[in-house]
Amino acid sequence: MTTPSRRREPQPIGRGWELAVAAVGGALIAIGLAAMAGLGLASALWGGGWVWPVGTDMASRVLGGLLSGDPGRGLSPDQLGKVAGPIPVYACVAAAEIVLLTIAVSTAVLGVRHRRPGDARSGMATRSEAEQALGLHQLRAGRTVIRPDLYSLRSDWERLSRLLSTGGDAIRSRTHRSVHSTSSPSISQSPSTQTSPTPAAKEIPR
Repeated sequence: MTTPSRRREPQPIGRGWELAVAAVGGALIAIGLAAMAGLGLASALWGGGWVWPVGTDMASRVLGGLLSGDPGRGLSPDQLGKVAGPIPVYACVAAAEIVLLTIAVSTAVLGVRHRRPGDARSGMATRSEAEQALGLHQLRAGRTVIRPDLYSLRSDWERLSRLLSTGGDAIRSRTHRSVHSTSSPSISQSPSTQTSPTPAAKEIPR
């Protein structure tokens, strides 16, 4: 009986140290290229023309010369005569490194914003985005729900209507009580209909 062979997947580059090594290696290569670009730019502007090392060995020797304070060391004799002075070379190298750093920081910021970290505030829409999605009328209509800390639960018109209705109810109830107290039933007694006896007629003498 043969056991089925398990398919072995290729190991992806997903470990932390591998990513770190790749990032550091890429950063060193970018720094070296920026330095050599600064050397070539300085030579093109203040020297005999553009210079660029040919091959990995020459590039490593040129970078070593820049680090040791001897720009142009390791270049071929025809290119060495085109190299500018130390001050323009290191000024252009510094400018190239600053440009590289700016590009790297901008790329990192854009990557972090695109990734949307766990912080909920970073994923919230801006004021212009919310206005574009909802509209100014919708925002004003739902401001008590969106920002209850800034706007009261009732609008000014609703508060005024409530105040007027409360005042009207109070006035009507007070008027009703006053009318009720003054309109108690009165019993009118009819005047007595007894008539006083009429005096007897005097007898007329004959």
